Amino acid sequence: MDKRNRRDIAIYKANMKNSGSVAQFKIGNNDDCMFLECAAQNAPMDSPKPYDWENKIIVKLGESDLCKLLAYLRLDKPGVALKLYHESPGGGNKGIEFKWQEYSGRQSYYLTVSHQKTKGEAANRVSVPIGLDEVEYLRIGFKLALRIILAWN
Repeated sequence: MDKRNRRDIAIYKANMKNSGSVAQFKIGNNDDCMFLECAAQNAPMDSPKPYDWENKIIVKLGESDLCKLLAYLRLDKPGVALKLYHESPGGGNKGIEFKWQEYSGRQSYYLTVSHQKTKGEAANRVSVPIGLDEVEYLRIGFKLALRIILAWN
């Protein structure tokens, strides 16, 4: 697949309370990983920049992470959340929690990404609700990302 034709997977969840969020999944520049970038909403939806990209959380996802996410998304109503942890090279850690939930009779998933810069410090968190249609989008994207990362063209 030609790099120029690739698009990111973006799930935008802005709201009128300015408490929304966004998750973006991008293939790394060297085709060796996928990056998850999450940012909280900090301005109204009609603002030119409704998300706080300056304080976004970035997590590098490798083959193992993508396979764990794909396996979790294949489960029917998983009873426990999938939790992935990464230690940052400069200290601190990052976590991803992906969980299935049912809210007001509607099935969906919830993605929470956190970053704790130093031990003992409160973690910065961003949570993004993920609809079933968006889960299908992620499944397709994760499978294609693995093909690119593993050079299985």
